[in-house]
Amino acid sequence: MTHWLPAAWERLRRPSAAGIGNARWRVFAASCALLGLGAHLTLLPWFLWRGVPELVWYSLATLPVYLFAVWVFVLHPGLGRRWHLLGTLGVGLELLGQGTLATWLLGWGSGFHYYLLLVPLVVLFSPFGTPMQRALLSAAVGLGYLALWDASGRQAPVYALAPDELRGYLAANFALVFVVVMAIGFLFERAATRMERELEWERQRSEQLLLNTLPALIARALKERPGEAIAERHAEVSVLFCDIVGFTRLSERLEPEQLVAILNRVFTGFDDLADRYGVEKIKTIGDAYMVAAGLPEPDPDHAGALANMALDMMDQVRALCDELGEVLDVRIGLHSGPVVAGVIGRRKFAYDLWGDVVNTAARMESHGVPGAIQVTEASARLLGARFVLAPRGEMEIKGKGLMPVFLLQGRAG
Repeated sequence: MTHWLPAAWERLRRPSAAGIGNARWRVFAASCALLGLGAHLTLLPWFLWRGVPELVWYSLATLPVYLFAVWVFVLHPGLGRRWHLLGTLGVGLELLGQGTLATWLLGWGSGFHYYLLLVPLVVLFSPFGTPMQRALLSAAVGLGYLALWDASGRQAPVYALAPDELRGYLAANFALVFVVVMAIGFLFERAATRMERELEWERQRSEQLLLNTLPALIARALKERPGEAIAERHAEVSVLFCDIVGFTRLSERLEPEQLVAILNRVFTGFDDLADRYGVEKIKTIGDAYMVAAGLPEPDPDHAGALANMALDMMDQVRALCDELGEVLDVRIGLHSGPVVAGVIGRRKFAYDLWGDVVNTAARMESHGVPGAIQVTEASARLLGARFVLAPRGEMEIKGKGLMPVFLLQGRAG
């Protein structure tokens, strides 16, 4: 038993997909099965020694009930509801049968009626039926308990026991039921505490995964206003697009695993830069990376934050190329202005941006120069003298016409 019981108990205490309620029931049922089997094996030789053949034969006949319960609740807790229902019915009916039969044979003073009090406990904790049905069944058992008490007072027991013998039975049965209830309570509370702690850990992990997908303010708004579209206008925002130049040629030459590993190195480095400068990563599309500054919380230096990040992105990619011996370059575009940001839809939430600024920033990248950072006049004005900007002249931008553009070459000084 020592080699399988710890593993079985470990399976029992894990929170199930159905929730902590069913996990608690599994622990409770397993505890009842193990302790019931132990009590059954304890009483059997006692009945034999005291010379009560009816209870000896009854105990032998119902021993498979507890063996089956242990098989279902302890060794195979993942079985379906039908098996759990059979195990529950078996234990409940056996407790009713033994308590009633032993009380009829030995009298109320023997204390075997205490076992009937365990039946409502099993019924109320079980996940079967509605709460009202479980309450009514427990009430019916209670009425049966009163009827047994009344009948035992009207009829003499089959086996007349001496007062000392009755007191011994009463004390033993009370102690046995008390130990069973206390052991179940202890094991149940211990397992429930551990499961609640694990569920809290899972909740925190889910929360962290959500925060890795959405900004904290947006995640909180989604939880407070479930089902609603969340969209906010931000007047001062900068948007950056970055695309890896030569990635298609690289994909033709490298194995998919190698390609993904390189892309992961690049984007992980970009993520670290986004954290360093306090900007919001929006998404990646293939080998393109999109990031914004000034939202969801305002940042007066949103353009400066993205300019610094863009320069560091260039340095990171060059360092990675030197390390790997691969030819890679990036093309970066930057634009500033108002956007609408938020989350729409009901599934696979994603924080996204909409507006002309987004489209123009994408055009800055796609019409840019490999190995260079192209910015619009709006962004250049915000960057001012803190950065080195080289005019590139006017460029025809789809949907915008001619636009003056600049190349960000470095930090001033």
